[in-house]
Amino acid sequence: MNSSRIVQIFALFWLCQQSGCALTGKGDVVAMRYFSPEQPALQHPAPSGQHFELQLGQVASASHLDERIAYRLSSSEMAFYDDRRWAELPEVYLRRALERELFEQRGLERLVSGTAPMLEVELTGFEELRGKNSKARVTLSFRLRDERRSLLERSINVEREVTEQAGRDPAERLAATLADTLNEAVLEVGAAVTAELAAASRSASVAAPQ
Repeated sequence: MNSSRIVQIFALFWLCQQSGCALTGKGDVVAMRYFSPEQPALQHPAPSGQHFELQLGQVASASHLDERIAYRLSSSEMAFYDDRRWAELPEVYLRRALERELFEQRGLERLVSGTAPMLEVELTGFEELRGKNSKARVTLSFRLRDERRSLLERSINVEREVTEQAGRDPAERLAATLADTLNEAVLEVGAAVTAELAAASRSASVAAPQ
């Protein structure tokens, strides 16, 4: 080993000692905690009468939404907790909530192929809003389309204050409030989609030759 290489190694060793890097010191171990923002679906009677067909297409999320639990300090500044993670990707929770709302609660008939209208959803916000009163926020956009055109396009923003809950620490309260907020946003999606399917069905009936 030449002298310049030895000097580089000793320089690296000295820098690690000064900064407490992992090569020379153990450091503090972060105890990771995992949460699941899922609550029982909001119960409401399935609509009677006609049953509408629907395909559930892509349910995606913005690129910054992953297992890390996010919080927002302002409209332009976002950060992530070092010791808190979702057990699954937020878009997974969104898809399950949509499936419960649309096909179990509202009784829509799920098609996996064919010409039924398709619903596509993107989750764009799933975070804590820090401030005097911390809030949970869920934002999403969705599109209902058929094989030719877009029937409905809408964005939804739902915010809920994170309140005190006996026996729960701040992280647990945030997860529970985000679960409620997600359910509320999905309920709005379900109501809008069902209303549009009903309107499309009425229009088709009127347009059909007698």
